[in-house]
Amino acid sequence: MSSAKNPQALEGATARRRDLGARLRPLAPWLLGLALVLVFGNALVAAARRNLANRAFLIAAMSDAAAEATPLADLAAGSAFQARALAAIARRQGRADEALRQLTADLAADPAQLTRFEACRQFVAQGQTAEAKAFCGLAAATTPYWLAQGIAADESGRAADAIVYFDLARTADPNLLAAWERLGRAYFHAQRYAEVTAVYEHLLQVQPRPLADTFDQLAAAYTALGRPADARAVLESGLAQHPFQRELQLALADNARAAGDLDEADTWYARLLAQQPDDAYAWARRGELALQGGRAEAAMVYLEQATALEPTAVGYWLSLAAAAAAAGELGRATTAYEQSGACLLYTSSSPRDRTRTRMPSSA
Repeated sequence: MSSAKNPQALEGATARRRDLGARLRPLAPWLLGLALVLVFGNALVAAARRNLANRAFLIAAMSDAAAEATPLADLAAGSAFQARALAAIARRQGRADEALRQLTADLAADPAQLTRFEACRQFVAQGQTAEAKAFCGLAAATTPYWLAQGIAADESGRAADAIVYFDLARTADPNLLAAWERLGRAYFHAQRYAEVTAVYEHLLQVQPRPLADTFDQLAAAYTALGRPADARAVLESGLAQHPFQRELQLALADNARAAGDLDEADTWYARLLAQQPDDAYAWARRGELALQGGRAEAAMVYLEQATALEPTAVGYWLSLAAAAAAAGELGRATTAYEQSGACLLYTSSSPRDRTRTRMPSSA
């Protein structure tokens, strides 16, 4: 009778297979390791050799005591990793120049740019910004770090540091527009208007569709540098691309007003208010402009609109009082003055004027 028809024979074969499997199972990791060695033997051996070669450098760099007890003259970097370890040892020993020498000696085997990055950080820590820019130029892999450091510095009010980091970010990756934009804002906060113009003129050339903010900030920098004609040209160019942009229209009104052209300034306020009739700030500015031009009655009309839209804005009430007094409406002037005093008495926060903001926040 065949084994296929013999239940006892089948059961015996199954038991033998189970026994063989139980014997081989503990050997599975070894067999797998052997297979990996056969397939990747050379690479694994090379990695093991690198780890052994790096061990002494790593141990020496991991603690102050070990670093201080390590004579650098006894070690020579044979790889980028070892160079970084020796630089770390040198820094722990207070030898910043030696750390830079180790980091900049040989960058041929630094595909991930980690050694270059460490060298740039060392340059910045020592205040050698120009050297850092020269060394990290076009090192795009370092850009996220510089950008993040710049944002942190900017948010904490360290304008000078923010400028350094944003400058390094745009140097490492000249195509990263976010770095240029943040650098321009940082220069503006620092009132370095010549640098502002250089940054935003560049952005006008490279942004696929320049932002309204780019036109606005460039015009503000031109104005600060005493170049009102250039400011007006930039604003008009920006408004052609962003016809409903509030900031650009307000800036054009300011530009005309500074030039003494009150009629043109009024035209810009009228255009903006036709688009945004609830803009209390624009109504107030138009009222102040009318008062400046000797049109007290018109100023009252515009300022009453502003106070109706922003009834807690003390400044608007004071301007309305001045306009009413100029028009000979002493009763209305008195009422407006009393209302401004009431706002001061009953409001604990500052007026909620929707004023023009030169530097909007950006992510």
